Amino acid sequence: MNARDEGEVFDDLSVLCTSPGYIHAIAYFCWRDNLVRISGDEITEGDLQHQYSQEQLIRTEIATLIGLMAKSKMDIGLPIPEVLQSYINRSEALLHEMHMSLQKPWVSAFKKMARSPEKAKLIDPFSTAEGLREPIFYGGESAYNFQYEELARKKYQEDDDWLDANVGFTIDQACNVVNALGKLKMDRMFDLRKTMVSLPPDQWTFLPGFSFNIEELATRTGLPIEKIELVISAFCFTVPKSNSSFASLSDFNETNAAPIIRTDDGSYYLFQHYSLLEALYEAPFFWMVADKKYRATASKNRGEFAEKFLTNRLATVFGSKNVFPNVDIYKGKDRFAEADVLVFYGNQAIIFQAKSKRLTIEARKGNDLQLKDDFKKAIHDAYDQCLLCSEALLGGAFKFVTPSGDELKFPTKPTHIFPICIVSDHYPALSAQSRQFLKIKTTRVIHNPIVSDVFFIDVLSEILETPLHFLNYLSLRAKFYGQLLVSQELTTLGYHLKHNLWLEKKYDMVNLGDDFTSSIDVAMSVRRLGLPGPRTPKGILTRFEGSPIGRLLSEIEAVATPELVGLGMLLLQLGSITANHINDGLKKMFRVAAADGLNHDFSVPAENEKSGFTVHVNSLPEPVARDGLFKHCKLRKYDTKSDSWFGLWLRPGSGEILGALALGGSWKADPEMEKALAAWPRKPLMPIESFSAGITRRKLGRNDLCSCGSGKKYKKCCINK
Repeated sequence: MNARDEGEVFDDLSVLCTSPGYIHAIAYFCWRDNLVRISGDEITEGDLQHQYSQEQLIRTEIATLIGLMAKSKMDIGLPIPEVLQSYINRSEALLHEMHMSLQKPWVSAFKKMARSPEKAKLIDPFSTAEGLREPIFYGGESAYNFQYEELARKKYQEDDDWLDANVGFTIDQACNVVNALGKLKMDRMFDLRKTMVSLPPDQWTFLPGFSFNIEELATRTGLPIEKIELVISAFCFTVPKSNSSFASLSDFNETNAAPIIRTDDGSYYLFQHYSLLEALYEAPFFWMVADKKYRATASKNRGEFAEKFLTNRLATVFGSKNVFPNVDIYKGKDRFAEADVLVFYGNQAIIFQAKSKRLTIEARKGNDLQLKDDFKKAIHDAYDQCLLCSEALLGGAFKFVTPSGDELKFPTKPTHIFPICIVSDHYPALSAQSRQFLKIKTTRVIHNPIVSDVFFIDVLSEILETPLHFLNYLSLRAKFYGQLLVSQELTTLGYHLKHNLWLEKKYDMVNLGDDFTSSIDVAMSVRRLGLPGPRTPKGILTRFEGSPIGRLLSEIEAVATPELVGLGMLLLQLGSITANHINDGLKKMFRVAAADGLNHDFSVPAENEKSGFTVHVNSLPEPVARDGLFKHCKLRKYDTKSDSWFGLWLRPGSGEILGALALGGSWKADPEMEKALAAWPRKPLMPIESFSAGITRRKLGRNDLCSCGSGKKYKKCCINK
């Protein structure tokens, strides 16, 4: 940690980046670190692993090099190999030193903690803007490149008239040009590989792969050259410009807003297509607010975009009848609060509050007051609004009114409320800032919040496309809110998809690496870009395919009653061993009950949740069947000292759900229940291994009665399947 001060390192980088021919070093870094190379017929997680390597440069580092190079006239002559290699080595060394320099506030804090152990708890290295500059600069990207294009079309569709009149093109035309430029760049790379093979090594350079001309884009888009020129010029940095504002690492870098570089000989270069897509998503708003007459309309459209987008994405999961945008909440005649988007499904409520506030340059530079003010306006205000909406959902004197003036009537008060705070733009180090600055208030009903952006909700609703999987993730994410340390919410989702999001109590803190997102990267690329490969990550989404439990979950999701939603979430968290026993038991009970016409049952406890469920399979008359299930569940709930218990009545043969119930209320000793238990012929509980926590109950012995309800010994029943 003997790194020099940040300013000294930045000055050395500035000199290096303006060296003759340095542009070829940038081209090399972009080729090496930004391209994904598919090794087989399909894209795999292995193809993406280099993206998470500590050895490669990240986009913000490369953008820094580009911005510094653009501060003076560029010499594009190719250096001799030794000089080019020295540029590469020196760049990596200085950027590493820069990284170490940004960590100095942490090192200083850790030293203070070591010197004064009694005061260690009072020192937090990440509580200041200085301490957060490192995650702000090095944190993961919010969006996939294709998301920027897809969402830009939606974000600015209401502003098309202004865009066409003032900059000469619509948002769709701009997106078409940017999309074509990305495809042209990939074709360039394929052609370049063939060309370089025929050249001597001292003439190798990747720079031609990043060049383009307007005529090439005209043939690919079908747009007039004049229109394409307007789009390109809107995102073009013309050299030599000074980029004078870029005097330190956190200053405004003009080449981020204008990533296309035009040299004085008329050549065009685009090194990072991602940067152009991000500029496409962000820059038009700033063009519009510069027009004082249009500023209010632009701001209104940006706010409505987030609400509309969230509403549409959530409707794909929960159905439009369960998703309510822009709900006004009244207490008497007074407006009490507003929910940007409210989801009510079964007995579960999700409250979304969206903001459009960005992280300012001053905050990025380390201004503590500005950083906290930005966070308050972007996140904390949204969270406080979530709490007001939660209070209203649980109260009895509130009215919920839709934009059309209709009053919403919910069938029951929610037993679980999930607050979700969303920003509509990239907000660096959002997860880290939320851990530091968000003051959380929870109850048994109101859970810990999720803080993220519209891009994450897009992915979440794409991958967890059923209500139970979506709610299950929210439930587990809220449960372990304080134990997880991640750079972005996608990392948590990636871990959940592979391993189920559960942390044992012995772990105070778990730090998850960004490489857990690789399965999501693959799935989203297949779904949105049409690449060959698996659409669904293997793990919790695939383990019940074709099984009785899987069919039960499908039925539960179709009905969405309060009883079944809670049971469905319990089924999703079953352990593998338990799930296998249940699937085997269900198959056998369906057959046996269809043959003998009798009732067959088993019960499964869930110790971690103080809950469980009982399954009955029979053809009894409805009143008899329901009464028997109720009594059985009541006894099982008391016997296991659970706070909730679920019951399922299934049809013999097909396994169709005929009825369900849910019993709630904290467990209390009851003499009458003790008497009932004493007279009740208990069956053994289903052997359980919690998928979530690895807790096991006593497993059945070979000579014990099988828990599937057949009345046979385990060794002669399900153990032989």
